[in-house]
Amino acid sequence: MNEYSMLRFAFLILALLALPINAATVSNLYQAQVVLPDTDKESEQTARQQGLEQVLIKVSGQSQIVENEVVRKALTNSSQYISQFGVGSRDGQQTLDMAFDRTQIHNLLTKANATLWSDQRPAVLVWLVKENNREREIVWDQSSYALQAQMKAVADARGVPMMMPIGDFDDITAVTVPDLWGGFIEPVANASVRYNPEALLIIRARENGENVSLTWQLYEDAPDRIVASQVAPKEGRESGSIAEASNSMVNQIADLLAAKYAVQLGGESGEAFAIRFANIQTTEDFFTLERMLTGLSSVASVNAQRVHADQVVFAINLLSSKEAFKRELLNDRRITQVVDDSEGFSDDAYQSEPALETEGVITPVDPVSADAADTSTNAISDASVTADTVAPDAGQEELFYWQP
Repeated sequence: MNEYSMLRFAFLILALLALPINAATVSNLYQAQVVLPDTDKESEQTARQQGLEQVLIKVSGQSQIVENEVVRKALTNSSQYISQFGVGSRDGQQTLDMAFDRTQIHNLLTKANATLWSDQRPAVLVWLVKENNREREIVWDQSSYALQAQMKAVADARGVPMMMPIGDFDDITAVTVPDLWGGFIEPVANASVRYNPEALLIIRARENGENVSLTWQLYEDAPDRIVASQVAPKEGRESGSIAEASNSMVNQIADLLAAKYAVQLGGESGEAFAIRFANIQTTEDFFTLERMLTGLSSVASVNAQRVHADQVVFAINLLSSKEAFKRELLNDRRITQVVDDSEGFSDDAYQSEPALETEGVITPVDPVSADAADTSTNAISDASVTADTVAPDAGQEELFYWQP
């Protein structure tokens, strides 16, 4: 490993440690557990199909994915998608525990022209207020409320990270029952900022014996943006038993979130294209951005091509369409597209001097170099990176602004 590679590795480790948490990582997307009523071959085959169905719903974000013809055919031969399986137990019942091959699942969804929802998913903060015998109260995280447990079970099955406020002094003094029941979003949003969610769900539950009526509002944005954006929430109403109402509500919410965050597969990806980012001030910025791009569901590969001043050009190869890529990219709050390039992001400056040639790596400034103007910023030097594809002309590069 040469000196530049060692520097690149060191800066990468530092960047990973400093990566901001803007979403929750769902770790069990490709795992399923199905109750196994018997050990005969037919029961096991049915369990395998149910396990594949569970995983496809979680990974695609589509509750109706099994209606797809390609998926229906794959369910009849579910064994080829399983990488590991074994017998387990849940609530005293024997289960078949399965792990599915990520690549095989992705290939299946691509053939089905379905969507792919990555394991980086928006954390949803749930404010729940219930009414029983005309008495209303807020349900906190440690409450033992049947609806709460059922919601969590369905959310886990859909791969949606849900959390509830803990109900400490700050919560109790910031949000009241009338705030939630009356739909006053400003105090709720302000109280939610400390939890750093990417969506808010407000639920009003009316109990009627063993049944419940749910009215819900989903705000698909971070709480610090909700009031200013003035975007109306998605709304719904469900009723029935606790299981029926909560299942229907959570599935609708999961479908709504997937419609925003999941990426359409099987589209025309075309040739690689170049994309330019400004305000890349440090090596930490560079590696954090590179890692974010690589982790997008719509991206097959990322190659850094040129670095000059505070701007970096990446060549992107896609698994999906360019439109799906841009939609997924702009879901990240750190990215803003520059439509009017009048803020000094000039191609003239970008091409004013040739880039330095390196051996396929971005070259960070050596912190001990006498030529470094400011070692405290870990600024990255101009560089040219040999990529697998030919870069388009600079005029074809769309410009985005990075704000970590």
